[in-house]
Amino acid sequence: MFDPKVEHLLKEIIDTPTKLQLLLLFCENPNIEGTARQLAERTFRDIWSASEALRELTEDGIVVAFDGFGELLYRYQPIPELVHPIQQLRQYYNEPIERDYVQQLVREAASYAPYRRASHGNVMFERL
Repeated sequence: MFDPKVEHLLKEIIDTPTKLQLLLLFCENPNIEGTARQLAERTFRDIWSASEALRELTEDGIVVAFDGFGELLYRYQPIPELVHPIQQLRQYYNEPIERDYVQQLVREAASYAPYRRASHGNVMFERL
């Protein structure tokens, strides 16, 4: 149904609802940058899950973190291998039926994401 690279992105990188929400925020506002607290407030998430999601998104090459006068700021800057799958994901998300499937994949991935990360460490995008 979906492009395999998009499914891989959802199952291995955007594997929680918080990460999906942050990614969509960044896609809709590609020039936005902010602290974990500011981005948590923009997505109506708690600071702890947003901070963890941003840390993992940074490790996986979707956002970059930099010093903003004593506080980490985050900016959307995906690595080249992720640009096209993210664009496709955004297109899928704009279609109601595909959006349901995206959310289903993320919910399924979220149930085992902490265990996979703990056993494999950083999960960078693999070329398919």
